[in-house]
Amino acid sequence: MNLPARLPAILAVAIALALAGFGITRGTRAVGGSDSSCYGLMAQAFGTGHWQPSSALAVTAPWPDASRTLAPGGFIPSPVRADAASPICAPGFSVLMAPFYAIGGRDAVFAVTPIAAFVLVWCAFVLANRLAGGLAGVAAAALTASSPIVLVQTVQPMNDIATAALWLAALAVATGVRRGGSSDPPGAPRAVVTGLLIGIAILVRPNLAPLAVVIAALQWRPGQVVPITATAFMVAGALPGIAIWLWLNHVLYGSVIGSGYGDASRLFSLANVGANAANYGTAFYQTQTLFPILALAAPFVLAGVARRLAVWLLVFAGAATAIYFLYQPFAEWWYLRFLIPAIVLAIVVACSVAARLADRGRMRGVVAIGTVVLSLMGIQTAGTRQVLALQGLEGRYRETAELVAARFPANAVLITVWQSGSVRFHAGREAVLWDSLDPAWLDRTVAWLSAQGRVPYILLERREEAEFRDRFRGQTEMGALDWPARFNIGGQARIFDPADRARYVAGEKYPTENTRPPRRR
Repeated sequence: MNLPARLPAILAVAIALALAGFGITRGTRAVGGSDSSCYGLMAQAFGTGHWQPSSALAVTAPWPDASRTLAPGGFIPSPVRADAASPICAPGFSVLMAPFYAIGGRDAVFAVTPIAAFVLVWCAFVLANRLAGGLAGVAAAALTASSPIVLVQTVQPMNDIATAALWLAALAVATGVRRGGSSDPPGAPRAVVTGLLIGIAILVRPNLAPLAVVIAALQWRPGQVVPITATAFMVAGALPGIAIWLWLNHVLYGSVIGSGYGDASRLFSLANVGANAANYGTAFYQTQTLFPILALAAPFVLAGVARRLAVWLLVFAGAATAIYFLYQPFAEWWYLRFLIPAIVLAIVVACSVAARLADRGRMRGVVAIGTVVLSLMGIQTAGTRQVLALQGLEGRYRETAELVAARFPANAVLITVWQSGSVRFHAGREAVLWDSLDPAWLDRTVAWLSAQGRVPYILLERREEAEFRDRFRGQTEMGALDWPARFNIGGQARIFDPADRARYVAGEKYPTENTRPPRRR
């Protein structure tokens, strides 16, 4: 018995809203690590009418390589401006976040990823529905929303979900199919919209630009001449996004082909394929099960327009995977985030194959039950991999910065590394990165900042303290951290006031204030 005509779409919207709601309620709402600092601080700069973060100290500070020490996590010293820092990450995601910052302030930027998650789930539904009907569409939406890597990235202010959503949206627009299965001709409006989405996707993650070739190839139709006009409209639609990307490269790096990552030949190599195949293969098996592999049966199970579309989706997924098989290897499972477009497309095609096989065997209920079981397995796997704990783990960045904003003077300068982005974004305070500071300059840096009317503090996560001592001990008095901290923040970070050391050495006693931030909900 077929599902009522509108029910699959209603269910897909509900699933997409559920994932977006999860991203909002369980989101970290914090800028902290290198990537999130990069996106957040660039959104802040764009949203306030600037090209990039800057610091007057980068020009006036006397210590060696001062501009590098004043570039927050996720940034490098600007090749163009002596007082500025340029992002390591591609700035395109920050362009999308900037209007949210301009309208709603800092917290508004954290809505972008949940919105993108909604789009991603909806596009998974649209594509699977075109391949094999409403049951396949709902299954694809549910398995996309419950994929562990999708859940993990939905709660973080990073560009992975947005990247996948933009490419799947481009595919959904480019592969329009009429009801009844006939191919929808690639008219100018659809080609332009496809191009716009491709241009924005390239702006957000430029290294996936070759995927545009796959979408352009979708304009081919059996027995037809290559539709040059439709391709030209698609290219025209993509040009604004590409132009913005090239212009930002020029502004930020001094070259239209510039990048914060450096030489592409250093990042991409055939020598990386073996390690990446092992890393991604293991992570995929452990978190996704083998169900998406069923997608490989599509050419033998699907027929007609659906078969052709499924093959192109698999080609697209294969191309996206190949790009990252060449990229520098990372062992951690969450680097599956690079493959989210390919994973979701594999889910889409696999659900379509399962639905068609179920139709033939009159066993549609098996697909529904299997979808529920696999969704619960995905959610459980995500739970064991700390998706629900991320708000608390990443929240320490924001909580520390809020303490700094509330308790420290506006002219405070934090000597830190891991929290350099968070104190800039959430607290509006300057940061000096101690791991780039000449080991002989710690005491002199503190003295110079004080002489300039700044108030220096040392902010360290507990895991940093041993490395900090190793770097500075024996060369500076303060390098040993041999006086009590002013604040102990939830046992995760401590803040030392260099002015307290002389008091402590002189025999003055003072307490360390222990703070345990309220749990975020």
